[in-house]
Amino acid sequence: MTSSRAAWDFPYQPTRKDSPAAQDASLDVVVATNAEVDAAAFAKALEGLGAPVSVETLIARAPLYWTRVRSSAPATPNEIAAQLSNLHVRYVASAQRETMLAAPALTVSATQRARPSSNGDPWTVRAGARSHSESTTGGRWFLGDGGGVVVDRRVCGTGAGTRLAVIDNETADLEHLELDGVVYVGVESAPATTGHAALMVAWSTGAAPVGGARFVGVAPDASVRLYCIPKPGVDVVSLPLAIAKAVFDGADVVVCATYVEGTVSPMLDDALDVATHLGRRGRGTPVVLPTGREAASPGDSIHASLSLDLGDPASDARIHCIAPGGRGGGWFLWRNARGKVRPFANRGPAVRWMTPGDDISYPFSSRDRLFHSESSGASAIAAGVILLVLGCNPGLHLHELHAVLERTVDAPSDAAVDSLVDPADILPRGYDRDGHSAKSGYGRLNATRACVAARDPIALELVAMGHDDLAVAWCRRRRPYSKRAGRWVVRRLLTRPDLAHGVRILLRHVRLVAAAPSRAAGHARGASVRELAIVLRALLRTSPPAVVHDELSHLLDHLTDAASAEAHAAMEHAAHALFRDLDRTASSATREPILNATLRS
Repeated sequence: MTSSRAAWDFPYQPTRKDSPAAQDASLDVVVATNAEVDAAAFAKALEGLGAPVSVETLIARAPLYWTRVRSSAPATPNEIAAQLSNLHVRYVASAQRETMLAAPALTVSATQRARPSSNGDPWTVRAGARSHSESTTGGRWFLGDGGGVVVDRRVCGTGAGTRLAVIDNETADLEHLELDGVVYVGVESAPATTGHAALMVAWSTGAAPVGGARFVGVAPDASVRLYCIPKPGVDVVSLPLAIAKAVFDGADVVVCATYVEGTVSPMLDDALDVATHLGRRGRGTPVVLPTGREAASPGDSIHASLSLDLGDPASDARIHCIAPGGRGGGWFLWRNARGKVRPFANRGPAVRWMTPGDDISYPFSSRDRLFHSESSGASAIAAGVILLVLGCNPGLHLHELHAVLERTVDAPSDAAVDSLVDPADILPRGYDRDGHSAKSGYGRLNATRACVAARDPIALELVAMGHDDLAVAWCRRRRPYSKRAGRWVVRRLLTRPDLAHGVRILLRHVRLVAAAPSRAAGHARGASVRELAIVLRALLRTSPPAVVHDELSHLLDHLTDAASAEAHAAMEHAAHALFRDLDRTASSATREPILNATLRS
């Protein structure tokens, strides 16, 4: 059935549940304006409706000014916009119905950037890492290798200093969590029927002691706030409002794994623009959503569609859409009571990364109880990985963060598939040239690889060359430049492939000479120092911050000082030592002794 199908193709036909086209019996709209408008002005402008008008300010924080207007009078958004034409209206949209209309572009400025210290309710963070007792055995495999996100605390840290916002509509089990606070958006309280929100927090960061042992998540020292929104079907404004509030409150990462299908609106467009352009002091706040699992199919199909609708929030290009993976690193498949093997997630062009969603530890149990986390849990784990990366390099802008993650993923495992699986369920069979698959995105997140690449420029290029072990070792050494300078150079190399090539020239040269030291005699003495000086000079031309500029200038002056020939030779020798015996490290079984020797050098 699949032999003639293209490697990228699959049954891409979701069954969309469109909103009714009929006009609402009463008015409930969000009016977005270019500036704050007094409630009385709205009421006066809408006197002609012939019914009382309720006006509620949802947010008045530049550049977002949203006001919710409700009335028993029937009227369309276009009719309301016409009556409010003198009030600097950007758009009027239904507060209850989805629409694919994009919002008029927001005008953003540096003065509007989200700064936690300027908020009336400061969001405290942990300044330093705590000691955590953890393992990667049993259900905690999701933190380790073999399909997990590969967290090495020596270089990944614990997420101290970062902030996570979790958006959900349930509040059970919150007593087990270390929360900075709970914020209610569109509701005065939330039901405590399930612990879905608490699970998202626990897998991302951790849970308070249960049965004498603390559950350690991916980023256990991140600070978390929960933003509670209404249940599905109530409105389409609470989700974007929660995103905007979380970003302005100072969230470094926002994750929402509750059901939000059918909530696209101009307000969501605005909120994601705010996250992208104003979050994290203008660097951009990543918003993480799961793929979800909608198995319905068109009536003429005998196969589950399992397709992510292009009109769902998770398909927005500004979203980090996460697919679930299983043990061993492949797409998550599960076996039902009849022995049938089925997927646990949607597929689609918008899938960006994959993280574990198979049987992982249930955080609120004293024993290692396994739990199907699905794509919800996968998104929580992905949020934790992103927190670790931002903890290693807080200066990363959103496009730089994406570049780090994309360059450091693991390829999904294409293990043999059980004969009891529907072949249509596991399509597509292959990958695009850029490594993307509708099932797993660009690959499975690898926290250790991403963190070393984010924190140090030499480690970044060692990872690119395939030397993860040496990258870790390098990051644990005392390096000849400051942490600040290293982080800044990483950002430049991510966006300047030409400069990255210059660094790799040096690393590949050192690798070859270290493999056979006699080769050094065939090269001009001081040539590698000259190459490094050329790279430094190019970096100085890219407008580094003053402190970094001074440091790089000092190093460049040292490299170009003709009287430092002996120091130059010593530098070259030290670089060769980093790669010594590299030709004997092809087997992973020999890597640990080599790493230890490198660390001692």
